[in-house]
Amino acid sequence: MRRHTLAQHGQALVASYMLVLVLTILGGTLLNTAKGASQHSTVQRLDSQTILLAQGALEDAVRQFTSDIANYAVSATATCYPDTNLDAVCNPNTATQTDVLVTTFCTSDSAACPNSPYPAGSNPRAFAWAVQAEPTERTITDPDGTIVLVKNYQITAQATHPQNAGYTVTLNQVVARRLITAFQHAVFYEHDLEALPGANMTLTGRVHSNADMYLDCYGTNTLTLNTEYVRSAGSIYNKRKDTGVADSGEVVIKQAGTSNFPGMNNLDSPDATWTAESQSRWSGTVKSSVHGVTKRTVPSVGSIQPGGYFDQNANVKIVNGILYKNGVVLVEGVDIPVGTVITSTTLYDNREGKYAKTTDIDMRKLAGYAATDTTTPSFTNQLPSNGLMYATRNDAGSTYVPAIRLTNGTEIHRSGGLTIVSNDPVYVKGDYNTTSKKPTSVICDSMNILSNAWTDAGSSGALSGRVASNTTVNTAFIAGVKSTVGTTYSGGLENYPRLQEKWTSKTLTIRGAFIELWNSSIATGNWQATGVYYNAPVRNWDYDTDFLTGAMPPFTPWAVEVDRGAWWKQ
Repeated sequence: MRRHTLAQHGQALVASYMLVLVLTILGGTLLNTAKGASQHSTVQRLDSQTILLAQGALEDAVRQFTSDIANYAVSATATCYPDTNLDAVCNPNTATQTDVLVTTFCTSDSAACPNSPYPAGSNPRAFAWAVQAEPTERTITDPDGTIVLVKNYQITAQATHPQNAGYTVTLNQVVARRLITAFQHAVFYEHDLEALPGANMTLTGRVHSNADMYLDCYGTNTLTLNTEYVRSAGSIYNKRKDTGVADSGEVVIKQAGTSNFPGMNNLDSPDATWTAESQSRWSGTVKSSVHGVTKRTVPSVGSIQPGGYFDQNANVKIVNGILYKNGVVLVEGVDIPVGTVITSTTLYDNREGKYAKTTDIDMRKLAGYAATDTTTPSFTNQLPSNGLMYATRNDAGSTYVPAIRLTNGTEIHRSGGLTIVSNDPVYVKGDYNTTSKKPTSVICDSMNILSNAWTDAGSSGALSGRVASNTTVNTAFIAGVKSTVGTTYSGGLENYPRLQEKWTSKTLTIRGAFIELWNSSIATGNWQATGVYYNAPVRNWDYDTDFLTGAMPPFTPWAVEVDRGAWWKQ
């Protein structure tokens, strides 16, 4: 019995050892499996974080590239970008950060991104560069008729994980850089586009907003968009922005390919059926961000400042009343007629609530026609040879609005047209570019129109003493507005050109384009309802279709966009 018991005990001991061995092996296997899973998870995390860095660098490169093209910091047809030594060859070197864009990402110690996956002090960065994928740009016509200059680029982004240099990712993407001249649009707004006329109003030509769009009309009136191109990179609303309430007027928009004008009837972006119903109702005329409309990059307000692009490239400059051509001062009575430029005049701007001290530029005298001339100039035509004139003043004093005023501009005596740029508010007095019409534009802080009947003497008196007369202006505008903030209405597209007179029953005719690229920084007075400092005219406003078939004004800016194509990971 005892021997048998010992044998049993021996077998039990062996079994116990075997069990311990099995458990040890199994435990080791499970431990290795868990360790492997943990390592795999770490690899995935590091890899995904590095990919995100590279993707962020790609997006930042596209943004900077398009912005630099729009703001003239780089040629629109550059061989490569950036090009540190301007040798038309890209030699990206991330170690020395030459010929590359550097994108720095915030870390968890930054208030801007407290949830950053990158810890404080890790300095997460990525590098990117672009190289042309085709040697020359192409001219194409989009299905909607827009003429576009296209050139393909390959953008490369390289990122190394800031905590583990062993993880480096390189991404590539082909993008089509697209250039669209700004004046192919009848209306183009960088900020929210609002149109809320108090009378019947019709617009033709392309309408685009880089932000939201608010379309409505007062009373029993109708806003008619006689165009097959209404685009918003944001949302489109059939209501006011300042109150969020729809008015009782109608908004009708042309149905593409037909002569029908279906109404909005409160159909707008928040509606659950908007995505499909807007396409069914207008057959593709109306599109918002949900239909793939993207923002187009345009020049910033810096381009019109002294020292900016337009100042640097203007052939004629007027600075504090001194007129320069090719850098040489022109002398009145010798080079130009007396009274070509006057800086002593003032007018009361009722919207701003203060006097404007104006630099008056007599466009006829600038072309060499003295006051007594009829058909023959007695001085040399001093309009800019390249078609670009820049005017500014900083000597008005703090109690005045510094301003530029264009007078006697019925005919622009330059065959290639003319672009006038100022960082100040511009006032156009009387008919402009109505005789032998040329391609012209005015680019400025804010656009003001004074009728043929305007007199400075009555500018500060009662509205009844400022009665306008019929006036026609044929030019494209690029200017700032005072955007709606809260319940303070901007005045909308219908008040884009600022008015100072009683226009009741008088017609203001405009043929051109209405482009808003910035908020006004000098003329910042709020719009007020009609009857306060002006009464609205009969608005005979329309797009100048000559911009589609003839020459654009000199130095017309680009709206820049990209179409993203194939991308791959190296």
